[in-house]
Amino acid sequence: MRNESELNEINQIAPFWGGRNNNMEYPNDIKPLTGLRFIAASWLLIYFFWKRLGLEGAVPDVVAFGYMGVDLFFILSGFVLAHVYGPQVEAKNYSHKGFIWARLARIYPLHILMLSVMIGLWIVGSKLGFTYDASAFDVSQIPFHIALLQAWGFVNSDGWNFPSWSISAEWFAYLTFPISFYLASKFKNSKIGGLFAVSALFVAIYILTALIGKMELTNMTWEGGILRIIPAFMAGVMLWFVGRDIRLGQKAAYAGVFASFLMLFVAMTIFKSPMMIWFTLAAIVFFFAETSKYENGGICSNKVWVYLGEVSFAMYMVHLPVDILTCKGIMKFATAFHEKHHYICFFAGMTLSLIAAITAHELFEKPVRNFMRTHTPSWIKKGKKSLKPVENAA
Repeated sequence: MRNESELNEINQIAPFWGGRNNNMEYPNDIKPLTGLRFIAASWLLIYFFWKRLGLEGAVPDVVAFGYMGVDLFFILSGFVLAHVYGPQVEAKNYSHKGFIWARLARIYPLHILMLSVMIGLWIVGSKLGFTYDASAFDVSQIPFHIALLQAWGFVNSDGWNFPSWSISAEWFAYLTFPISFYLASKFKNSKIGGLFAVSALFVAIYILTALIGKMELTNMTWEGGILRIIPAFMAGVMLWFVGRDIRLGQKAAYAGVFASFLMLFVAMTIFKSPMMIWFTLAAIVFFFAETSKYENGGICSNKVWVYLGEVSFAMYMVHLPVDILTCKGIMKFATAFHEKHHYICFFAGMTLSLIAAITAHELFEKPVRNFMRTHTPSWIKKGKKSLKPVENAA
């Protein structure tokens, strides 16, 4: 038994470092991670629309690595889905059919809507005299997009609503979720070993894709995006196991957030290393989640941040159609803007993407998702009863 002086010492450091004897559980809804999704989406959109500024290659490093916002989404997805469905798996109350239906309700309706919009824009634009890259509007690819297989190596180019490649990769992670969770659970009594294993998996795939495919893993999309999500999703699941069994002090959690963003900046601007960036993104997810364990709800957890996080999926999915309708339209018809049209394209693209995302979320994405979840097919309902999924599951 510890003596009084030892207990006093522990009590002095506990507010910073936390420990195992505190309330370690995450809240049902980890709001900071919902807010973090908006940061990831904004980073991606700035990266995408930056080229509209026409600055002839003057791209800040922070913007140039914006494509890795997708990796942040992948890590978030693994963490949140482990948090929502992991307890069901452990309680032997998990229904994979129910899980897949809930995930399908989350991503598929908006994906099909945006694919339809892109097909419509291609038809109308062709009649109006716009020119398109033929490989980006290859009709033979449409069945793969409908089946969410466009990131599984079955197509040979970017196509249609290109950002949806990441939804295809997510679909692979959903289908294999029980495997990911099972593998991560094998390290629940040796979490350091689990983190090393996930790290080794990422490094191995990163090196192999570079040596064999001559590609950077964190830049792969249609070429085989499922390879990109495997270590990221696994990292998210493993980080949930770690966070469930410890609790950092509030100051340590916020210090971790600050230190992670600082390291991210260093990784982007000094080392320019996608591999280092990937690890700092994983740290950001972990420390953001840790801040949720306190009464104030954590960083980026107020109503505005949470709502923006809720519409981030739509924001990501609509930005290519928005780009075509605004930027390409301005560049073709609004010649009076001359050089200034570049800046108009950038700010119009960013602003209209958010407006379109809110509209799509409120009028289509959320109503259809709720309808699907309240009208689950009878063949899915049979068997084990699933717990109600968290609304904001990634």
